[in-house]
Amino acid sequence: MRKLLSGKSVLVTGAGRNIGRAIAIEMAKEGANVLFAEIDKRRAASLEKELRDYSVASKGFIADISRQEEVDALAESLAKYGTAIDILVNNVGIQSGPDDGKQKFRFRSWQSVFEANLFGPLTLTGQVASMMEAEALGGSILFITSIHQWVVRRRPSYSASKAALGMLVKEMALEFAPKQIRVNGIAPGYVEEDDEGAPLPHPYTPLHQSSINPAYIGRAAVFLASEYHSRFTTGTVLKVDAGLSLYNHILAQEGFPPS
Repeated sequence: MRKLLSGKSVLVTGAGRNIGRAIAIEMAKEGANVLFAEIDKRRAASLEKELRDYSVASKGFIADISRQEEVDALAESLAKYGTAIDILVNNVGIQSGPDDGKQKFRFRSWQSVFEANLFGPLTLTGQVASMMEAEALGGSILFITSIHQWVVRRRPSYSASKAALGMLVKEMALEFAPKQIRVNGIAPGYVEEDDEGAPLPHPYTPLHQSSINPAYIGRAAVFLASEYHSRFTTGTVLKVDAGLSLYNHILAQEGFPPS
C-alpha cells in the first residue's frame, strides 16, 4: 500500500525534540523526505541519525527561526538544496521570554515570544509559500498552536501569540486557497513522555488522566498534511488535548479529578 506522504518533502521547524521530533519521524514513516530546522546542533545531529532508519532523504539546517536574518539564510539554503517543499510545519515556539512572569507585561519578554512564536513562522511561511507557488503544485502548511489560544495559561505573551496563530491559520487559508495551498493548525494539550516513552500522570486531563505522547501530534500532522485525508480541509485548527481544555472550576466543584 502506498504511504500517505510518498514523494513529498516536508520542512519541520524546531524538530530536535518532543512534538517537532515526533512530527518529523511520523512523516518519515509515511514516506516523506524530511528537511528540518533546529537551533541545537546536537539535537539536529541526533535526529538526522534517527531519520536514516526510514529510508527517506533527510537533512537538518541550524537556524533560529526567531531571527529574520536566519530565516532568510534558511530560505537560501533550501533553494540551493534544490528540493521543492510540499509541506511546511511551523512547530518552533517558546513559552516565555526573559524576565517573564505573571502580571509582568515587559516589552522585551513579549517581543522575544512573538518573534519566536509568530513573526518568525510568519516570515518563513511567506518564503516557503512563494516557493510552493513557483512550483505550482499546491502544498500544505501547518502551524502548531495550543489549546491556550482559547484557554488561559497565566502566561499572557504565550497565550496571545498562540491566539494570533489561530487567526493567522484562517487568514492564510483564504489567501492561499487559489494557489491550492492548504493551511491548518494543531492545538495540543499537555504533550510529554518519560525516557521510556510512557505518558506522565496528569489528573486534570479527563481522558486517560495523563499527558499525550508526542507521536499522536505527529500523526495528526500526517492526517492534515496528506491529500488522501485532508484534500478539502483548510482553515482548521485540530484540537488534540485529551479533553484538557474542557476542565474548569465546575469540574473541580464536582470532585474531578477523582481522589
